[in-house]
Amino acid sequence: MGASIINNSESLNKYRGQIHQAIEDLKEQMRKTEQAIESVYENGWKDDNFRQFQNNFNQDKEKILPLCNVLDNYESNTLYHLQKKIESMETHDFKC
Repeated sequence: MGASIINNSESLNKYRGQIHQAIEDLKEQMRKTEQAIESVYENGWKDDNFRQFQNNFNQDKEKILPLCNVLDNYESNTLYHLQKKIESMETHDFKC
């Protein structure tokens, strides 16, 4: 949807919800992956391959968490304020 123009508040609100859900899904997948890594460690996978896998995951996590923050800010600030402006224009019968 990023390439299309959103010119009504309902569509923009739906788009904001999709972004929010994607952020939550990504964070949940990271939590599950961390739990799985902990589980395999506790069950004996402690060799060099494990350490490499864990290091790679930690490096990816360091990139993913800031991305989640940027997306959250975009959704909750930029798009929220745009939605409010569009709602105001819709209320006053202005055309976008």
